[in-house]
Amino acid sequence: MPAILFAIFIDLLGFGIIVPILPFLVGPYVGTVTVGGVVLDEATLGAGLFSIYSLTAFAAGPLWGRLSDRIGRRTALAATFLGAMASYILLAFSDSLLMLFVARAFSGAMAGNVGIAMAAMADLTDESNRGRAMGLIGAVFGLGFAFGPLVGGQLSGLSTAGGGSAILLPGLAAACLSLIAAIMAYYFISETISSPLETEADTAPKRAPWSTFLKTPAQLALFSMFIVTSAGQIMAFTIMPFWTKDLLFWSQEEVGNLMGAIGLCIAAIQSLATGPLFKSIGELKALVLGGTIHLIGCMVIIFATPSFLVALIAFPLLMSGMTLSFPALNSLLSQRTDRRHQGAALGLSSGISALGRVAGPLAAGFLYTKAAPAPLFYAIALTSGTLLAWSFWELRKGEA
Repeated sequence: MPAILFAIFIDLLGFGIIVPILPFLVGPYVGTVTVGGVVLDEATLGAGLFSIYSLTAFAAGPLWGRLSDRIGRRTALAATFLGAMASYILLAFSDSLLMLFVARAFSGAMAGNVGIAMAAMADLTDESNRGRAMGLIGAVFGLGFAFGPLVGGQLSGLSTAGGGSAILLPGLAAACLSLIAAIMAYYFISETISSPLETEADTAPKRAPWSTFLKTPAQLALFSMFIVTSAGQIMAFTIMPFWTKDLLFWSQEEVGNLMGAIGLCIAAIQSLATGPLFKSIGELKALVLGGTIHLIGCMVIIFATPSFLVALIAFPLLMSGMTLSFPALNSLLSQRTDRRHQGAALGLSSGISALGRVAGPLAAGFLYTKAAPAPLFYAIALTSGTLLAWSFWELRKGEA
């Protein structure tokens, strides 16, 4: 288990290095792209870089999960890390808007490592400690987002000072980290399923089609929550650099520092609080708590005057609140899924979550304006309201 977590951390550290820089890469191309006669602004183009990543992750996530059921978690993890390395090299040398989008699309297609890691953790745990295991993956996410943006901001400054593009050094550093993660995955992670290389005849009777997980209204509602929560989180995440740049006049280094602080909050919650919280009150009540925290963050942004203090309070609440939802939802899904199909189910959840991360940034880009940012945050608040309504419905159904 520690080797899986460390490999994921190394990879997410590389991902975190890239994230705070992406919105600033589209500046030179503003005014050059039109859709239906409308010139796309910086926020919309930046949101597009997040969305294209999520779109290909949505398409590839379930395939990676199913592939890991057949060839093994270790081999599939190593393959995704190698693919990520190639995508970061392409990103580092991108010199056009098209190349930026192609690199991000390729990177998203390699994002199946999250679903595979969750399936591996599910292989190693039982229902009593499944929530804690998912929380540990969330903590690794937080740490990657804590240290990655801090490093990325500094590398970006060095890259431009040396005459290169802002993404050159961060992209190459991320590629090196993904290579290290691939080596670790292949040589230091033990296989968690007993016989991954079964024949087609052996697996055909056992293989569940993806529609198996979406047959009942309860299943559809559960998977819908992955879309809702990922959309709510990514909308805030996408627009944060633009909100702080437009209203507080921050640089990308300052944005990276805020992302680093948020990442530390997320890591602390996931590593220290998630497991005990799930054991004491259960996953559904934890979802209620997370949705409430997220909603409070929205209200702070909407009703308070933009300031450093507001950014320091509201965005950590926004990101940390929804952070509780992913381990809780994956824990619930894992508990309700046959152990033989954990990879397929969790790969599907990873892919469906990416669907929310496709729509979320696009919605954020179109709804956000510097003069009137509030409508966007009302839309973000709607996602936490939907999560709260579903959680209360599930709690009442369990008590009936």
